[in-house]
Amino acid sequence: MSWTAFFPASRLGRLGLLFAVAALVAVSGAPVVPARAQGALAQLQTDVDQITRRARPSLVTVLAQSTVKRRRPPRGGQPTSVHTRIGSGVAVGESEVLTTASVVLGAERVLVRTANGIQVEAQIAGMDEVFNLALLRVPDVRLPPLPVTTARSPQVGDWAITLGTSYRLQPTQSIGNIAYLDREPRFARLQLTNSVYPGNSGGAAVSTRGELIGVILGEATLPAVAGESPLDERRPVGSVVLSMETVRLVLEALKLEGRVPHGLMGLSTRLAEVESQTQPGLRVPIGALVEAVAPKGPADLAGLRPGDLVVGFDGERVEYPQQLARWVTASRPGTAVDLVWVRDELQQRGRVVLGEAPATTPWWATGDQPLAPTGAPKARVAELEQRIERLSREIQRLKGGKDE
Repeated sequence: MSWTAFFPASRLGRLGLLFAVAALVAVSGAPVVPARAQGALAQLQTDVDQITRRARPSLVTVLAQSTVKRRRPPRGGQPTSVHTRIGSGVAVGESEVLTTASVVLGAERVLVRTANGIQVEAQIAGMDEVFNLALLRVPDVRLPPLPVTTARSPQVGDWAITLGTSYRLQPTQSIGNIAYLDREPRFARLQLTNSVYPGNSGGAAVSTRGELIGVILGEATLPAVAGESPLDERRPVGSVVLSMETVRLVLEALKLEGRVPHGLMGLSTRLAEVESQTQPGLRVPIGALVEAVAPKGPADLAGLRPGDLVVGFDGERVEYPQQLARWVTASRPGTAVDLVWVRDELQQRGRVVLGEAPATTPWWATGDQPLAPTGAPKARVAELEQRIERLSREIQRLKGGKDE
């Protein structure tokens, strides 16, 4: 398959078109005209530089400090020390910075360092652990907010630039594309082929127009394949970004209330599996099996009972209990959702009006994967990753550099 099949010209801006031209050269083996190639690469570099130069002042370094007890304090020394967690942030207002909750959670003091080296105190104005976002207020500086994408929703194949800072407080950037759109109910995320560096959590993903398309949550990984070392159980394949579709709603709630209310269904579930009919020994997930129902809770009022198998949520297929829990908590209290479940081998349908959860546990604290388990996106990411590597090598060759 050619690169134009993956990235149609109608979807690409000038930056994307230049990438596509370079990619066609890489995969077709056609003769290269040095002057033309150098001109395209020079223009490509110019476009990327312009985008990052405009966006960089909107990116900050977030330093979250907390006091920790030393296990073995030195003789005569302090029994405690200051631990600093470093992440990134993006300006969404003149004195407002959005970062990930995992960076500032539990911090006693939060500092923000701007692109020009100014370091000031910041206050946590709001935090949500489910969506893993935190809003900081920085009254002592004026930051240029990064424009938010409004023209069109990001699509698979769109090129993206990720920006952040590293643990050494140095700016980082990576160029890639959107490999997978994960539009779960009220929980939209993007999987990019861009590399993620330590300290990038809370950084920005921007389009080729220089507009904010999402906030970096962390690294996307794949399980190790057969034959690899058991110590290498997960392999990085890019980055996971919370899409602006979701960020907008969370940000609005954090500004108004300092928190995000989350839905409650009032039941507990476990994984239900059956053995594959085509592959003996393989267990196939089929839904969320209800173990208990809270009396007079939303699920009870809708008629659910222990032993029911929940298989549908607002038109989405439920395969894992984690999916159901994530979609419920991502919904606001009072939301009416259409539920499908199976009882005694008969399909049941009902509408559940969600209550409000008293407390929530974030997916990044429980170790659950941010993307739903599925095979298709993984295969596509791996293929795109190989294409990106070939393109990078070809660009280096055209520029006269050496592969490392």
